[in-house]
Amino acid sequence: MYENLWLLTRQMLYAAQNGDWDALVEVELKRSAWVERMMAQSEPSMMSAVEQQKTGEIIRNVLAADGEIKMLTEAWKGELQEILSSIGTGKKLSKTYEAPCPFPFFVERRCDNTHPRLQRLVK
Repeated sequence: MYENLWLLTRQMLYAAQNGDWDALVEVELKRSAWVERMMAQSEPSMMSAVEQQKTGEIIRNVLAADGEIKMLTEAWKGELQEILSSIGTGKKLSKTYEAPCPFPFFVERRCDNTHPRLQRLVK
């Protein structure tokens, strides 16, 4: 029963290690749904000592993998924040140092050199 949890967790870890964030989210959603079904269906049962040991090992492995996934996603989150920050800074710089258009014909705040009146001036 817990083997499927471990399989899905390994798939999540593989996706995180390879930077495949879409796959990570997809598998995490599957795993969450599986855990919910497992918890709803679980009935207290007596496990043998061997089953308890095997289940405990799987749970420890899942927790360790979850920790590594968290580290990988936090690192990516930091990189993503830096990228977004640099984009914002680039836009601010571009806006600050953008040369004003010498013509009064603007489209979306940019100089529109295709305006018919401007074309007559250029000819």
